[in-house]
Amino acid sequence: MTIAKRIAELESVQATREVAIARAVAEFRGGEAELASLKAGVALRGELTSLARTEAILSILRTKGSPLSPTEIVSSLTAAGRTDDRRSVTATLDYLLKQKQVLRPTKGQYLAV
Repeated sequence: MTIAKRIAELESVQATREVAIARAVAEFRGGEAELASLKAGVALRGELTSLARTEAILSILRTKGSPLSPTEIVSSLTAAGRTDDRRSVTATLDYLLKQKQVLRPTKGQYLAV
């Protein structure tokens, strides 16, 4: 096996591991957020309306703990009483991706880091 082939192989394995770790962390943070919400006696719905869009999106992604599409995120935001549209959510996800606060494990799916 050539060195270049081995490097490519290791990079692929590391990328897969990174997604797995991000999922585990997202599930953990989601559990933390839900637990804190229940302990405080405050539903996530009320919390999302007072948050900035970036924080509301991250909260939804962390709570779900698995990749979501922008459409699914918009649905969750709407259910929580917010009026964010798909375009603004997509732009915010792009920003969060550049800030390394979310990953895009597959096309059109986002996961909180």
